[in-house]
Amino acid sequence: MRLLLCVILLFASGLHSNAQDRSLKEKLEKLKKDIRQSTYYDSSTVFKKGQEAIELARKNNLPSEEATIYQFYGNFYYFSYNVEKAKANYSKSIEIARKAGNLELVNSTKIRLAFIESAGDVVKAEKKFKELLVEAEKNNFLVNQIEIFNGLGNLYSDRMIRDTAMNYYLKGLKLAEKENRKYHQAMMLNNIGLLKFSDKKISEAAKDFERAVKLITNMNEDRLMLNLNNNLGLVFKELKDYNSSIQYYQNTLLNARKLGFPQAVSVAYLNLSDSYLKNKDFTTSEIYADSAINRLRELKEMNFLGMGYLIKSNIHLDQQHLVEANIYADSLKYFASYYSSPNNMLEYYKLKSDIKKKEGDFKNAMFFLDKYYQIKDSLEEITNDDKLAELQVIYGKEKADADLENEKNKNSLLSKENELKRTRMNLIIIISVFLILVVSSILYIRYMRIVRNQKEYFTQKLIENTDNERSRISKDLHDDIGQSLSIIKSKINMFNSGKIQDLEGLDKEVGEVIEQTRVISHQLHPSAVAKMGLERSIVSLLERTQSNTGIVCSISVKKDVEAIDNEVKTQVYRIIQECINNTIKHANATALKVSLSQHSDTITMTYQDNGRGMSDEKKNSGIGMLTIKERAAAIKGKIHTPSTDKGFKLILTIQST
Repeated sequence: MRLLLCVILLFASGLHSNAQDRSLKEKLEKLKKDIRQSTYYDSSTVFKKGQEAIELARKNNLPSEEATIYQFYGNFYYFSYNVEKAKANYSKSIEIARKAGNLELVNSTKIRLAFIESAGDVVKAEKKFKELLVEAEKNNFLVNQIEIFNGLGNLYSDRMIRDTAMNYYLKGLKLAEKENRKYHQAMMLNNIGLLKFSDKKISEAAKDFERAVKLITNMNEDRLMLNLNNNLGLVFKELKDYNSSIQYYQNTLLNARKLGFPQAVSVAYLNLSDSYLKNKDFTTSEIYADSAINRLRELKEMNFLGMGYLIKSNIHLDQQHLVEANIYADSLKYFASYYSSPNNMLEYYKLKSDIKKKEGDFKNAMFFLDKYYQIKDSLEEITNDDKLAELQVIYGKEKADADLENEKNKNSLLSKENELKRTRMNLIIIISVFLILVVSSILYIRYMRIVRNQKEYFTQKLIENTDNERSRISKDLHDDIGQSLSIIKSKINMFNSGKIQDLEGLDKEVGEVIEQTRVISHQLHPSAVAKMGLERSIVSLLERTQSNTGIVCSISVKKDVEAIDNEVKTQVYRIIQECINNTIKHANATALKVSLSQHSDTITMTYQDNGRGMSDEKKNSGIGMLTIKERAAAIKGKIHTPSTDKGFKLILTIQST
């Protein structure tokens, strides 16, 4: 009897302990849910609930739960744009999780630090993501793998390498579907839809966004739902279904208010105003436009104000209120000029042309329309140059690279033996041209030493004649053909060292060198930079360099620099081209980065690679550096090559006025 009584007591004690464990777990889960769903203005709830959860975790010796709360703190600060506090809380989360032996949480928090890193150093962030992916795959951290694929996709999307971005997003989507992770499926579908939308696959993008919305409905994921509703509003506005567009923008406004995002509220007002305008509801459109303008002024978000005035001008134009339309158009021009916005300036010229047409002033209407098409043609030319890089996005499949490779193979009619013979011949040509360039460089340096006292005058004339006379094309040969030959030589070296398995496509690249020589010989120097724009020209150069050499290339443009003189843009482009040439030939680098920024009246270009660096002797006497200095002097720029722990760094500063 006593034995039976003991068994009953032990069983009851066990039930009580299990009930306590369930109660503790439920309480912690509720606190974490409350923290996650708090708005970004409701910091009191975040930290009050967070402190309660931390104390509960410490009391019950649950360090992983405590580390999770600090990760939530980091998320809160990250989305509140307080990066330093976000880093501090992420670091504390990692420290506690590591002591607890929770490697998955450590990996997860490091992923968030890599997202922060991506805003400053793309190359470093990409390396970190890939290291974390190896760790996540080794330990089967599936959710972490999905988040890493998302991060890598974002990096390549920002760098306009959309085929690679799509590949990473599709990998993340497949894994999320396999694990039935609805939130992560929706996140990936949103990113895939954005890529398709930018590629004008509007209907396909709509399907991705709508599928994502269905997945997270009733999940209280307001931040992602805000993005999806906004994107659907854009889609249906593009499809001219303005009633549906308005509905989705209304949903966006609700999400923005719930989250406490004031800027998102302002953007929702602008989008609603535009959709109501296109739906011919002028009164409601102007109410939302005024709300957006007032809110943006309070937030000091002056760069968005131009859009508000654009909408207001169109409202009055549609109602034949031409005086008011002109007033708001002039406000649009002010903000477009002050904040260097080519898209807003494009809209201004179109708007002024429409106003002048309504006024019967057809001469000025044609003048503004001509200005509109000048800017429009320039922007469209940049878009056309992106088509090859966006081929995988057009098809929306992972097999795009394989399809392209198969197409190339179908067009190849030569045997392997013939390819080897052609390779030998190409190698002889490359070495011969390379020796000619080396000898020419040596003779050039000797000549420069002889006429050192006349260097400044000669340098100015040399660059001026190079850009204006077809007969003096030696420097263009060095810049254009030398760059291509360096890439070909790099590919041959990679083949010889076993880094690549074949030299397919080399004949095409040598043909391109011959074609470059023909074009330079028979045409005046065309300003491709003036047509495409400086930023797009550099992006194209970096994409070509990365594709042919394997060097990871990235660019950061912090402010629009297209308003500067074409001569300045051309010389900046040539200087970057020369730096890349030096990196390929001498640096043994794996990554390079180009940064462009403008502060007041000063334009700064920074070039940096992670190679072996350059000696002081080379900096002062190398042909490449002399060429760079000559070009800088031609545009009254200054060159600075500071010493770095690793690699080569060059800073060019130019006065824009």
